[in-house]
Amino acid sequence: MTEKEATLGRWHKEFFENIHLFMKSGLSQAEAKSILEEFLVLSQATPKPQVMEIFQEPDRLEEIGVYTDIKKEPRDFMLKFLDPIMKKFTVEGAENLKLLNGVIGKFPVTLISNHLSHLDAPAIFTLLYNTGEEGRKIAESLVFIAGRLAFEPDFTRLGLYMFGTLLVCSKKDMADNPSLSDVMTKINMRAFRHSQKLKSEGRIISIFPEGTRSRDGRLMPFVDTVYHYVANQVILPISLEGTDKILPIEGLLFNQAVGKLVIGKPVLVGELTRKEMEHFPSHIEQIQFPGVGDKKQFIIDNLALLVGSNLNKHKHGTYRNLYKGNGKSNSLISLPKTPEENIVIIGSSNMSVAVACVLANKNVKVTIYDPNSEFVKQSNEEKRDVIHYPIYKLPPNIDFSDDPSVFEKATLFVQGTNPWEFDSIFPKIKPYLQNNKSPIANVIKGFTGSKKGLILEDLTDLLGIERDRLAVVSGACYPDQIMERKISGFEVSASSDALIEKIQLLFNTSYVFTRPAINPHDTKGVQLGGALKTIYAVAMGLVEGYFKRELGGNVDNTLFHLSNRFFNEMVSIGVTLGGDQATFNGLSGMTDFMLACFGSDTRDRKYGYDLAHGTRPEKITNGFYGLKVLPNLIHLDEKKHPIVASSYKAVIQNEDFDKIAELLQLQLARL
Repeated sequence: MTEKEATLGRWHKEFFENIHLFMKSGLSQAEAKSILEEFLVLSQATPKPQVMEIFQEPDRLEEIGVYTDIKKEPRDFMLKFLDPIMKKFTVEGAENLKLLNGVIGKFPVTLISNHLSHLDAPAIFTLLYNTGEEGRKIAESLVFIAGRLAFEPDFTRLGLYMFGTLLVCSKKDMADNPSLSDVMTKINMRAFRHSQKLKSEGRIISIFPEGTRSRDGRLMPFVDTVYHYVANQVILPISLEGTDKILPIEGLLFNQAVGKLVIGKPVLVGELTRKEMEHFPSHIEQIQFPGVGDKKQFIIDNLALLVGSNLNKHKHGTYRNLYKGNGKSNSLISLPKTPEENIVIIGSSNMSVAVACVLANKNVKVTIYDPNSEFVKQSNEEKRDVIHYPIYKLPPNIDFSDDPSVFEKATLFVQGTNPWEFDSIFPKIKPYLQNNKSPIANVIKGFTGSKKGLILEDLTDLLGIERDRLAVVSGACYPDQIMERKISGFEVSASSDALIEKIQLLFNTSYVFTRPAINPHDTKGVQLGGALKTIYAVAMGLVEGYFKRELGGNVDNTLFHLSNRFFNEMVSIGVTLGGDQATFNGLSGMTDFMLACFGSDTRDRKYGYDLAHGTRPEKITNGFYGLKVLPNLIHLDEKKHPIVASSYKAVIQNEDFDKIAELLQLQLARL
C-alpha cells in the first residue's frame, strides 16, 4: 500500500474503482460495494495506535511502550478483503511449518522475508492463516517490525492491525527528523528488548532484512542491524513473489496478480546454550558461526541465501553470482575440494571481477591478484570487490591476494589489468609468469603505451612470454551486465587450438556463450577490434553531444549515418596495424563496435558526450587512453583517418571541438 497526497474525496473515489476487481472474483455488485464501503468506514474509525503519541510526548515512552497488539475486527475484515485480491496466489512448502512443532515457545523464532510491497506483511499473514492448522497457528503468533510511516495513512494502517507490531525507526527516518533522533534511538532499543520478551512468550518476530522495499523485485543487501534479531535463533525463511504487482507504488487500484509465498525449512542460525541444544530437535539444520572472518556478515549473507534459494533466479539481485549459472535449480556455488583449475586473475578491474564470476561457475578456484593489501584484506573479509562491484557478493571459490606466490600453482592466468596500470602490476610478477608456463588469456580491451600497443605483444616482447601460451578473449559485452547475468558472449583467439577449446569450455555458462573467433588464430585482429572500438565510441560520444547541444532532441539519423563511416575507418586502421579484415566482422569487431557506440552503458561514449558539453571526466577510460597512445602506432593522417584525427585534437590536444566538428562535417560530406 502507499501514502497518497490527495483529498479524502479523491481518495474514496479512486478506491471505489476497485469494485470491478471484486466482482470479477465472484462477488455480486452489492457485495463488492459493501466490502469497499466497510473498508472506508473501518479505515477512518480505526485510530492510530497509541505508540504514535510518543512522537508528540517523548517522555511517555516508558508508559506507552512500542508494542501494538492485534485488533480482531480489522483482522477479520482484512482477511475477507484480501481473499478475492489474492485468489491467484499459491503457497509452497507448507509442510515445513510442521518442523516448528515443539520449537515455538521453547526456542526463539524469527520470520524473515524479502520485501516487495507495503502489502507484504498482510499478505504473509493472510496466506499463512489460510494454510491449514499449522499455518494459522504461525500467523496468529506473528509480530511484525513496522516503521513509523506505515501507521500514518488511513489506507495502510488497517492492515497492520492484523498482527502484533513493534514500532521501530529507520536510519532514513532518523536522518530526516534530527530533532526526534534521540527518542527514535530509545524506541529502537525498547523494541529490541520487547522482541526478546515476546519470543519467550511464543511469539514470532517478523522482519524484512532488506530494510525497505525493492523497487525492481530483486534482492537488495540485507542490513547489518538485522543480525541482533536473528543471531542464535531459529529462522523461518519466507520468499515472496507477486505482491508488488497487486498494488502499484502510486495509486489505489488493486490488481488480481499471480504470485506465491514459499515457506523454507526452518534453520537454527548461530548457537544455543549447551543445555538448550540437548533438547533441540535434530531435524532442524544449523548454520554455525565460521571460525574466521566477519561472523556478523557471514550470518547476514546466509539469511539472504535462505530467502533467495526459493526465488526465481532473476530475482537474486545482490546475491545472484553465488548461484550456479547452469540454468537449472537454485544451487549454490561451493568451494571445490579438488578444483580442476587454479586460475589467477592478474589485476582487479570491472572486467576481471565479471570474468571471475563467470569462471566461478566451474569446478575451479579463482584468485584475483592485486598488490593493494588494504583492498585485498577488505574484499576478502566482505566477500566482494569493494572498489569495482561493492554491491555484489562473490562466491566462495573467489578470493583476493596481494602475494605473488599465488602465481606458482596457477594452471591458467587471466590478464585483467587495465592498460594504464601495467607498470604498477607486471614488473613484480614478471619472474613468476616466466617460471610458470601456464597459458595466459587477456580479457581487457584497449591499447597500451608501448611501441606495439597491444597487450599480448607486450607480454611477448617485454616479459618474454611464449606466443603459444597466449590467448585473447573479447566480445560485445559490458562487465556490469555480465555481473547481472544478462546474456553475453565472447570469442577466443589463440595460436593453439587446444587452448581455444580449453578457454571456450571455461567461459561457457547458461548466460555467457563463447566461441572461436572468425579467424581463430588472428589474436592481433581480435585485440585491435576491442581496442579501436573504444576510441570510436569516444568519437561517437563527441558527435552525439555536439549535435544534441546545438540542435536538441534525438540525433539518431546523424549517428547511424556516421556509424558506417566510423566502422570503415576503424577497419582500415586495424588492417594497417596487422589485423585480418575478416576478423573485424566478428563479436570483437563489428558487434563490439555497435555496442560501444550505441549501447546505453558505454563509458567511452559518455566520456566523449560529456566532453562535448564542456565537462572533462576525471576517470580514465580505455577509449581516452587508447586515443592518447595511438600516435605511437600509426600516423594520424587527417585525409585517411579524419574521424580519429579530429577526435585526437579535441580530446587530447584540447582544441575547440566546435570548429573541429564543422570541418569534419565538411570533410565527411566530400568522402
